[in-house]
Amino acid sequence: MTTITTKLVKDGNSMAVRLPKTLLAMSGLSSTVELEAKKGQIIIKRQMRQPRKGWAKQIEQVVKTDPNALQPDPELSDWEASAADGLDPNEKHQSV
Repeated sequence: MTTITTKLVKDGNSMAVRLPKTLLAMSGLSSTVELEAKKGQIIIKRQMRQPRKGWAKQIEQVVKTDPNALQPDPELSDWEASAADGLDPNEKHQSV
C-alpha cells in the first residue's frame, strides 16, 4: 500500500484533489469512480457496474398497476410460429 500527502484545491464551487498518475496506475481506477464519505475520510472506489440495478423494483411496480403484465403476449406466439415457417428470405434452404 502506498500513501501520499496532498492538498485539497479550490475548483469552482467545489474542492478537488490531484491524484498523481503513478498512484492512479497502481490503483487501476479509471474515469468513473464511486465516492464514499465517512467521518474524517473520503474513499474512492472503482465503480461497480450494475446494468440491471433497479429492474426488480420496476417490474414489481408494473405488475401492481397491470396484473397481466407478466402473461405471454398472444401476438408474440403468432410471430414465433411464422418465424419458424421456413419462409424467411435470408435463410438458406437446402433443396431436396
